[in-house]
Parts: sequence; structure tokens; C-alpha cells
Amino acid sequence: MEKKITFTFSSEERIRKSRDFKYVFESGKSLGGSTMALYFILKESGKPRAGFIASKRFSKRAVDRNRAKRLMREVFRLNKHRLLPCDIVFIAKKGMNGASYREVEEDFLKLASKAGILKD
Repeated sequence: MEKKITFTFSSEERIRKSRDFKYVFESGKSLGGSTMALYFILKESGKPRAGFIASKRFSKRAVDRNRAKRLMREVFRLNKHRLLPCDIVFIAKKGMNGASYREVEEDFLKLASKAGILKD
């Protein structure tokens, strides 16, 4: 029987607590691309979870920070079925300001492949 792929983004798939962010930052590994940085840590089982950060250092304008988080959320939502169980923290970089969805997705897939968190 085939496993049905869902493209929702439920609350179980989000990293919200500061202790979870701290755990990924301290225990995980990091990689940087042109539009984002990723901190990640593999898990034994479960679903991939993600947290998103776009600080004032990225942009002083809230509209730019919100767009960056929306882009990163959408990239995760549409590609989570390709990921191994892991916790990922996305951090927006200045290169994301004005970037298209396609550029952000290509950057994420390149980083995820380098990190070894993509399924074969």
C-alpha cells in the first residue's frame, strides 16, 4: 500500500520552544547557502520538524522578514516528504531579500543534499 503524501504543515512539524531551538543550535550541525543557513540534527524516528528565523539583522522591515519566513515555510512544506526524520532551523540571509521561490528551493535542496538529510 502506498503511503499518501500530505502537503500540510501541522503543529507537530514545527519547532516552537526555545529549548528545542537551543538544542538544535548546540547539538546539531550547520551549513550556509546564498539565501539561508541551516542548522540540523538527525532523529531516530518521527517526522521532520522545522523552525524559521528572520531577524532584524536580515531586514529592518517586518514585511521582508515575514516574506522570508513564508518562503522558507513553503519550501519545507512542499519538500518535507523527501527528508529524513530531523529537526531543521532555517535562518534567512541577506541574499533571500528579493529572491524568488525557485531560488530559495534550489538553495535548500542543495544544502539538504550536502547535509545528508534527503532520502535517496
